[in-house]
Amino acid sequence: MDFSPVKKQRVYREIVRQLRKKIEEGEIALGEQLPSERNLAESLSVSRSSVKEAFSVLESVGVVEIKQGSGVYLRNNNHNDVIAKINAIIHGVSVDIVELMEFRLALERDTAYYAAIRGNREEISNIASAYRNLEMAAEQNENGAEEDLAFHMAIARAAGNSIVERVMYMLSSEVREGLKESRESTLHVPARSSMVLKEHKAIYDAIKNGSANIAREAMAVHLEGVRKRYL
Repeated sequence: MDFSPVKKQRVYREIVRQLRKKIEEGEIALGEQLPSERNLAESLSVSRSSVKEAFSVLESVGVVEIKQGSGVYLRNNNHNDVIAKINAIIHGVSVDIVELMEFRLALERDTAYYAAIRGNREEISNIASAYRNLEMAAEQNENGAEEDLAFHMAIARAAGNSIVERVMYMLSSEVREGLKESRESTLHVPARSSMVLKEHKAIYDAIKNGSANIAREAMAVHLEGVRKRYL
């Protein structure tokens, strides 16, 4: 009789989870000092080494600052970014992927804008073809990561900026892996899969119609949705 090994929850993640709750409830404000290592260990009935590990992980992703002789402080960053990075830790998501999503949002938002302005007939046709392939993958309940990447690459080419296109190629392997993981969870929720297609369609329609500002906004909505679904 075979059993699958039970995955043990890392204690530091549970500590991070409880700290997130305090941040969300406003008990720990941005820029404020966190409870001491000893006090937190006693309150949660965990070892001080587990608390130290939690603080170390939070520091490594830029959520807290450890000041020697003073204590641990929550960085005064954007509240949503802090929560997103903490969620990444809790769910075991690579923070590199979270940062990649932030970079994609900054880059591809304007890429869609320029594609709407500069895209010629052939380039728009390539975006349409990439969208149809993505649609077919969804209909066949396939992951669709390759089709998704091809769609975004087609937009990068239509933007008419060789540097943007090269950067997208440089990031393609990382983007592909991120898409595989995020779309894997999407497959199990039909409504979510439909939403992803709808987001892509909105981007394509805006580019096809030459509506640059709408294309930029549609891309922003899509990539922010990707980040939320991933986390």
